[in-house]
Amino acid sequence: MRTLSIAALVCLLLSACGIKGPLYLPQVPPPKSKPATQAPAADHNKPAPQDSAP
Repeated sequence: MRTLSIAALVCLLLSACGIKGPLYLPQVPPPKSKPATQAPAADHNKPAPQDSAP
């Protein structure tokens, strides 16, 4: 009886669940490409603008 119970448990654990049929792979859209040109970086060599005091 114990052997039959273990066999039934193994069959239950190995049984398939979910979608029946061939493997389903979701279609993932390709990543969007970034523009080839980038915005110019800030020039850190220039002095910061100063406010004029009245």
